[in-house]
Amino acid sequence: MAEVEELRPVPKERAILESFFTQLGMFSFDRAKDYVEKEKDNSKSSGAIWTGLLAALAHLAAAEKAYHNMTFLGQKLGGQSFFSRKDSIRTIYTSLFNELKKVATAGRHSQPGSASYLEDLLSHLSEQLCHFTQARMEMADLYEKMHMLGSQKSINSEELVTTLEAVLHKYSSKFHHPILGRVEESFQTELDVVSQLLRCQAQISEWHFLPALLSLHSANSKITVWGQLFQKQKETRKNLFGGQSQKSVQPPHLYAWLQRFQSALLAKFSFYFHEALSRQTAAADMRALTARTAPDYHGKICTFIRKHDANNVSLVFDNRGSESFQGHGYHHPHSYREAPKGVEQFPAVVSLPTGERPLTHWPNVIMMMGDRASELNSLDKVVHFYDDKVQSTYYLTRPEPHFTLVVIFDGKKSEKDLYITAFLQEISTSLRNSKPFSTLKPGSKG
Repeated sequence: MAEVEELRPVPKERAILESFFTQLGMFSFDRAKDYVEKEKDNSKSSGAIWTGLLAALAHLAAAEKAYHNMTFLGQKLGGQSFFSRKDSIRTIYTSLFNELKKVATAGRHSQPGSASYLEDLLSHLSEQLCHFTQARMEMADLYEKMHMLGSQKSINSEELVTTLEAVLHKYSSKFHHPILGRVEESFQTELDVVSQLLRCQAQISEWHFLPALLSLHSANSKITVWGQLFQKQKETRKNLFGGQSQKSVQPPHLYAWLQRFQSALLAKFSFYFHEALSRQTAAADMRALTARTAPDYHGKICTFIRKHDANNVSLVFDNRGSESFQGHGYHHPHSYREAPKGVEQFPAVVSLPTGERPLTHWPNVIMMMGDRASELNSLDKVVHFYDDKVQSTYYLTRPEPHFTLVVIFDGKKSEKDLYITAFLQEISTSLRNSKPFSTLKPGSKG
């Protein structure tokens, strides 16, 4: 009879575990931590394995809070605070891994015939959570690397995507128990969103319209679904004079950062593919739509042209060596187009204010791109040139390897015109889109 009792499912403990992981999957870290600590206090006579796991779960909730709020990024070595150590997140998850390993081992090494359903379950969950803590450490390392890339002129997004895909492949089936369903889903969503955004960054930089659009759409869909978790949650707060109020739970820093990164990519996408997108709507509607992006590159440049009486501002794409190049927007993969030659190898991605590139100036622009390539390739230099034959001044800078930003003025302008060079550097730095990486650290202005 005692043996039958031991083999019977234990609904109470399972319900506690399911409730904890549901709260964790909804980013209610403090509530989840308080919940298991309370259960631990009420379960002191329930056996070492159960209380050991509850203690580990309280530490897991605290670790997840630090992870999602990115408080471990850019920390200096030394200092009095535990969290001031650069390796703090790794230390926390390593300690948690060791706790969980003890629970898993204790469950496996129970005396023959005495292992209950509960001990088997706890051992199994602890083993899977060990894999989860390892996955978290690898992702924390990646975010640390991404944060450090914020100061770089050029970022290899494809390399980061490869690292992410390796993590996903390594751990995607390692914590699959139904009780861990919310945690697994959250992990998968996080990696999918980061991967799609980084992939989009690389695709825009190659001027690949449809792949970039699909990546951006996929990331946006997942971010929207993720965000609904916060909208559904309400936090009850007691007022000083006895009343209560409810407010929506604030999303963690990681989620807010993903939203900002997606917004930055949407702004860049809207600018690089402005011509293809503008074919789908009226000019006034297109202006209204781009005005909602942050930053509004099209609007900023139009304002600059009006204010400084510029003849033209163009973003030029150098497609030399690109076998797949077919022009603006989407092209069927099996459609044929002869490889561009001469000036056609340097199309205008955007050309304002008219939408048409200034043909008489284009040979000068291409010549400058070739003659001053070493300066432009430094990615922070503004190149100046005055051609007295056409009585025009040219300013060029390169936001990223395949793209050159050109401003053309009628008449002679000074090489040291600080407003023009500052404007070009601002637009160029923003298009490079490395600033979001530096803002991974909470409180950073980038």
